[in-house]
Amino acid sequence: MIIGFYLIIILILGYLSVYLRERYLDLKWLRPLTWLGIFLHEFWHAFFCLLTGGRVTGFRVTARAGQVTHYKPTLPIVGPMLTAIGPLVGGLFIIGLINNFWLQDILVITSGNFWLTFLNFIRSFNFLTWQTWLLLAICLNVGVMVGPSLADLKSIWPLVILSFLITSWQVAQILALVIAMVTLNIVLFLIILIIKTMIRKL
Repeated sequence: MIIGFYLIIILILGYLSVYLRERYLDLKWLRPLTWLGIFLHEFWHAFFCLLTGGRVTGFRVTARAGQVTHYKPTLPIVGPMLTAIGPLVGGLFIIGLINNFWLQDILVITSGNFWLTFLNFIRSFNFLTWQTWLLLAICLNVGVMVGPSLADLKSIWPLVILSFLITSWQVAQILALVIAMVTLNIVLFLIILIIKTMIRKL
């Protein structure tokens, strides 16, 4: 499976999720629920910047947005790209840890087909368990956690091109799961937006 196709879909869906939240869903009750995703997004930018020899000069996270200011990493070419794509790599790591330790492996990777993965993902929900509610909370954050900004997209396009030369069934399965989670994130945001619009019309 060509990794580039999966990566393009994740970047598009992640950007759409960030756009929806920032443009239409600046709701007081939703801000605390998505703060963690914003924090982790900026944390991984800072982490990979430091890892590649850069120096972080500012780290700011609010319930609405976040920002990391830093000097250019000393590792040429690769440093800026890793710093830009850090939230996606770190997001995968965090999701894997949570799935292993707290969700009792509720996230089962069975296919590289992201539509089948999405359907299996939804079928795994049991609303009588706290794990499902934790998973929904994660899904509210996953879009902003892995979603790129325009500045990120400008830095990672060489990696995206290179990813079309990589084929890996195992990586494709993991990325299919991320696509399923970000898709659910967007669905949840759209449901919230519809409810918000209906309430305003009352």
